[in-house]
Amino acid sequence: MSRPPVRRVVTGHDDAGRAIILSDGPAPNSFESAAIPGFGATVPWWTKAEPIDHVTDRDPATAEAEIPSFPGPGETILRIADFPPDSVYPDEADTVIFTELDGHEEADAGTTHSARKHFWFHRTDSLDYAVVLDGEITLLVDDGETTLGAGDVVIQRATSHAWSNRTDRTARMLFVLVGTPPQSAAAIAEQRRSLTTVVQAP
Repeated sequence: MSRPPVRRVVTGHDDAGRAIILSDGPAPNSFESAAIPGFGATVPWWTKAEPIDHVTDRDPATAEAEIPSFPGPGETILRIADFPPDSVYPDEADTVIFTELDGHEEADAGTTHSARKHFWFHRTDSLDYAVVLDGEITLLVDDGETTLGAGDVVIQRATSHAWSNRTDRTARMLFVLVGTPPQSAAAIAEQRRSLTTVVQAP
């Protein structure tokens, strides 16, 4: 099953400073799982932790670009991902997914409180803006879940989470991932407790 392409339009400048369209066509940096039918992602753009380049016509998201699955501090990744129904994933989905994404460390970080209740559980050091473009998907966190439809937005703040597609059709999502400095859930909890102590002090 082939994923629908993502049309990408990139703007830039000419030598006179006029805005121009540099390219318009299918985003070249695309991945399709060999093991999970319908699962894959396209990365139309990404930025490294350095000043953003508005001058050159360099494309950081060519088909050959080695883009990380998760951003480091100061990096950003724009990703459009397709999540097929949970029913098509193999029994060993968690191993397959995170091997393909080079994300075993992120998967391990997502199991502290989740008790592995879903194969997609993971946690990253990033602020993620997620938008459902098409279909329906359920966001699971350690303690709770909510079902999302087209147009719904999630602000993911370095939390352990999973995406569960309980329908019979693929859901497509757009993500903007902003890499943040490493901070474990335990460290966040400790800081929250100290804030509470300060607020309650006479």
